[in-house]
Amino acid sequence: MLSSIIAFAFIALAVVLMPGADTILVLRTSLRDGTRAGIITALGIVCGPIIWGALAGLGVALVLSQNVLIYSAVAAAGGLYLGYLAYRTFVSARSTWRSAAVDLTDDHSPPHPRRSASYFFTGLMTNLLNPKIGVFYVSVMPGLFLGQQVTAWLGALLGAIHAVLGLAFLSGVAALSGFARRHLTRPRVQAAIEFICGLCLLGFGIFVVVEAVIHSGLRT
Repeated sequence: MLSSIIAFAFIALAVVLMPGADTILVLRTSLRDGTRAGIITALGIVCGPIIWGALAGLGVALVLSQNVLIYSAVAAAGGLYLGYLAYRTFVSARSTWRSAAVDLTDDHSPPHPRRSASYFFTGLMTNLLNPKIGVFYVSVMPGLFLGQQVTAWLGALLGAIHAVLGLAFLSGVAALSGFARRHLTRPRVQAAIEFICGLCLLGFGIFVVVEAVIHSGLRT
């Protein structure tokens, strides 16, 4: 059991280090609203693997992976949500750019302060609406724990390991981004970076939606 858990930890670490929408979201949030906001967003993000791990242990994720319509619907919802985040990022970038055009003083604070729960919820939803995480656990767990009983508790434990690794990495991203934010005093530079982050989020969202549509078409 212990060797299987250690093996999973290495696999999860490789997954965590692969750049994706989670990294872009934390980067964007930290650059705009500071390190604390980025870390709270990261906390929401890493709760996703714990929930998906438990669902995999219960067999829910397996049912989801085998039901084309439900899987595609969840994946499409996740892609649309990323598109919504991209839209919000573009709006924020536009506002920052306009403030520079009229020479407003930049006090490094968001124009509309958000509550901590809002950052957490945003991060959580990006992973809850990503069925690939559930499929990942369904694919990995049977091979690593061959002949052993796979339960919701085991899935949650693996999800917690995944979450700790993810939180460590994303907190580092948040800290570095927050540090960079203090030196990016020009609003137009901030707006440009936000715009690039928005393009990345939009790209991820479009990819997820297109992949969901193709997956649905191939399996029907």
